[in-house]
Amino acid sequence: MTDTTDPAVLASVLHDLSWIIQRTDRVEELGIERLPAPEVTVLKQIDRNAGIGVSALADMLAMQPSNVSAAVRTLVERGLVVKTPSPTDRRVTQLEVTDRMRRNRTRIEAAWSARITEALSRLPDEAAAQLVSAAPALMLLTNELRDRT
Repeated sequence: MTDTTDPAVLASVLHDLSWIIQRTDRVEELGIERLPAPEVTVLKQIDRNAGIGVSALADMLAMQPSNVSAAVRTLVERGLVVKTPSPTDRRVTQLEVTDRMRRNRTRIEAAWSARITEALSRLPDEAAAQLVSAAPALMLLTNELRDRT
């Protein structure tokens, strides 16, 4: 039997849950074009770090600057990111997400929330309550892991 107090079990369950949520979302049904995982990763970091430059973003993600530049170029073409010159150094561009990206994110998160809420309603009440009450601790874990990368 699996030891559910083992952190490795939590890691595996969280990984599986993340994969299921991401792979079973139907963004196309929302009128949103699906993005490859590297572009989603770049987009999320730009959203969290408005005004970041390509080099700093590449360092943060431990990715090749050329790969980040290619992802940024595609995101700009899709209207999800804008590049503006830095006010202090015109050679450097700053990256920010667009209102379109924010609207898409809101719609995707609403769809995820609806699916998760529906799934929770099918679980025993105690299990659903435990999962919902774990959200603050999971946010702390997310921030801790994010800060370490």
